[in-house]
Amino acid sequence: MKLNLFAAWVSFALVLMSVAALGLFLVAAGSGFGGWAVIAGSVCVVGVAAAMALYGGTVRHDHRLHQETPHIF
Repeated sequence: MKLNLFAAWVSFALVLMSVAALGLFLVAAGSGFGGWAVIAGSVCVVGVAAAMALYGGTVRHDHRLHQETPHIF
């Protein structure tokens, strides 16, 4: 259960970080700062991918333990 709780909070933090990076990406792209836009966009994509992988891995682990639904929170 501790693994599920850890995965849930870390995934939540990664999604929040990705939302902030998306905002930074839009501001940087609109202002003409191409380098910062690439960095912020990359952080956004990596954050979402990491959150999905962590959550998906937790669901797979729960299924491997023969639990029908993942007990995240």
